[in-house]
Amino acid sequence: MGYIRGFVHGAVAGTLIGLWIAPQSGERTRAQLRAFSRAARDGIDTAQRTAQHVAPVVAEAAALAREQLERRRHREEAETTFRATPQNGHR
Repeated sequence: MGYIRGFVHGAVAGTLIGLWIAPQSGERTRAQLRAFSRAARDGIDTAQRTAQHVAPVVAEAAALAREQLERRRHREEAETTFRATPQNGHR
């Protein structure tokens, strides 16, 4: 509980100090914040669209890699079993 309380107090103090020593007017700061939030929102939207296009490709690549690993595992198991089996009555 002390951590959360300290975090909240620090956030409030930081906000007050930042507003107190701000080098520009509040209107200009708010305009910058709006522009930043629009840019951040656009960036998030772009990242989401990109992820929607990339996700199927990544899923297919993962499925292929999983199949290859399974084949390798089965092949190694078969080779181990073959080596452990006596050939022509010889050990």
